[in-house]
Amino acid sequence: MKNKIFFITLIVLINTSFNASAANKVEKKHKVDAKCHVELADGKQVIYFATVKENRINKLIDTLVNRKIPTPFTSKKQQVKRAFECVLLDAKFNSAQANQLFDKQPR
Repeated sequence: MKNKIFFITLIVLINTSFNASAANKVEKKHKVDAKCHVELADGKQVIYFATVKENRINKLIDTLVNRKIPTPFTSKKQQVKRAFECVLLDAKFNSAQANQLFDKQPR
């Protein structure tokens, strides 16, 4: 009897742990909106909007440098010289200058 109770408890605990780890993996795969404070090759600083997987948001800043992105100034894409910071769309930037740029951004 004790063995049956122990065995059933063990199965329930294992099943619960697998369900929790599967839920964590699913959450990280959905896409989120992000905004990045970047400097273009011509020296202008702009806010770039992107949609990326949630687990890639921290790596987005590294992938933007030397990449061509669409800007509101021209129909042609412009190259990113430097990326300062990337955050979720709902979050505030750490930099006051980036927050001012975002507030001036046309919506």
